[in-house]
Amino acid sequence: MRKRWIALFLCVVLCAAALAGCAAQPAEETGTPETSESPEASVSAEAAEPSGTAEADGVTVTDMAGNEVTVKKADKIVSLTPAGTEIVCALGAAKQLVGVDAYSDYPEITESIEVVGDFNGPDVEKVASLEPDVVLAGTGLQEDAVAQLQELGIAVAVVEATTFDEISGSIELIGEIIGAQEEAQTVIGEIDAAVEEAQANQPAEKKTVYYVMSYGENGNWTSGPGSFINTMIELAGGKCVTEDAEYPWIEYPVEDLVVANPDIILVGETMGSEADGLAQAQGYQDLDAVKNGKVYEIDANVFTRPGPRIAEAIAQLSEILNEQ
Repeated sequence: MRKRWIALFLCVVLCAAALAGCAAQPAEETGTPETSESPEASVSAEAAEPSGTAEADGVTVTDMAGNEVTVKKADKIVSLTPAGTEIVCALGAAKQLVGVDAYSDYPEITESIEVVGDFNGPDVEKVASLEPDVVLAGTGLQEDAVAQLQELGIAVAVVEATTFDEISGSIELIGEIIGAQEEAQTVIGEIDAAVEEAQANQPAEKKTVYYVMSYGENGNWTSGPGSFINTMIELAGGKCVTEDAEYPWIEYPVEDLVVANPDIILVGETMGSEADGLAQAQGYQDLDAVKNGKVYEIDANVFTRPGPRIAEAIAQLSEILNEQ
């Protein structure tokens, strides 16, 4: 399970790099410089808001990549990203899913849906064989598959959000495509409510936070400014030790982490905590957060998928930051 999660995370990082055109950058500088969102930001901000035009034979939308896509109907949907799958299900259209990527494991209904390849390697022939009305895709690593599917005459919409503000656009876009606009607004409202609640209960003293996405032999990867993970931490009242980094996804030197000495460490439950490795990892054993028992296990799938469960992630962050 741990290797499976790490593989997906590295796919996401590489996807972000490909999208940003950063192939020439060193590994530790993956991503593009972005301005970190204001802590007052809301998921219902206008950024990345999709536009759509209803037509007699379907709907035409502008997807997250800026492409105009016409979807005649959405009775049969293939989702190539875990976040896209979760959004479709949250909007009440789970039964319309005929295919998903291998990492789409939530909600439980996904266990009975045909798998059409990994996040970074969709099986184009298998997708086509399902005769989908629309394919909901990611960016970067899926560009070749998207192009091949389009050549086959299949409607493909890029729906993956990369920043916090884009999450609302992703949910609204999928809502337009599948005809669930009201349901989309309900989901966005739940995320907005979680943000408002967290901001209303921010701790009086900001605590510094570091998110362990991988460590040791897998590289010391974490989130940086402009990533939706850092934005969530800031919205909940935390201060990211990587706030001055150059890119949204970075391999953070252990030496810098020791100097930053964060008050709180967040670690995906599949990565291991102080009980099974983190406390013995080079550099980590010297951190005050490890010594003081301020290492918190979180569900990486909830925190790293830009979809409906972001509301749950924000609420959990708020609880952690307010713990005495």
